[in-house]
Amino acid sequence: MTRWIGLLALVGLVAGCRSLEVTPVALRADAAAHPERAVALERWTGAIELANAFLGSEFRRTLPSGRYELDDTGMRFVGEHATWPIRVLSTTWGDWVVRTGFAAQEREYGFVVGERSPVNDALVDHSLFRDGDGALAGAGEIASLVLHETTHVVYREGTVGFWNGVAYYLEAIFLFRYASHSDERHANATSEEFRFFLVERDVDDEYKSIYRQTFEQHLAEGSTSRCTHGTGARELDL
Repeated sequence: MTRWIGLLALVGLVAGCRSLEVTPVALRADAAAHPERAVALERWTGAIELANAFLGSEFRRTLPSGRYELDDTGMRFVGEHATWPIRVLSTTWGDWVVRTGFAAQEREYGFVVGERSPVNDALVDHSLFRDGDGALAGAGEIASLVLHETTHVVYREGTVGFWNGVAYYLEAIFLFRYASHSDERHANATSEEFRFFLVERDVDDEYKSIYRQTFEQHLAEGSTSRCTHGTGARELDL
């Protein structure tokens, strides 16, 4: 027990070392000296438009009906009966998350991300805006990450709150669950729905019905160890 207390204390200490909030107004500051900020903001804006198109489509089955808003202060997910802030913070703990192979980790207020090379500009060089190779992420990649983490926030699954976080890590450590973690199944479902949305949107018209049928067949097969497709507001009792 002493070892676990010490570990949790260390986690708390590390998490508090750096906490930089990423917002549009911050990205616009000193843009002349940091030209990639304008590119990152443009792709973030495009990601929000893409995510809202998905949310308005028939492919959205797990998140409740709603849409994103992005202003100078950041993002929010606005549903019919509730609004959730989706803040993005680049933190020291986020660096550890990235080093262990993940891009972000959910919080009650949104999610944390970590640095990715090259680290020249703290507002851009992190896992919201850069992929694993260090290139600036496209709008689709950013939207996918935002939708995944938003699902965690809305369903309050994963490391959303202290005790939820403790339960999340206990399951991961003692049951060796990662991709099949019970708190990842709704978020994974949203990610799958978004992938089907992107594919169906981009293929030639003659193939659209094939991908739609594949999607409906996947849903009909029900929950798996990896994904649980929800029913939006009814499942969340909003």
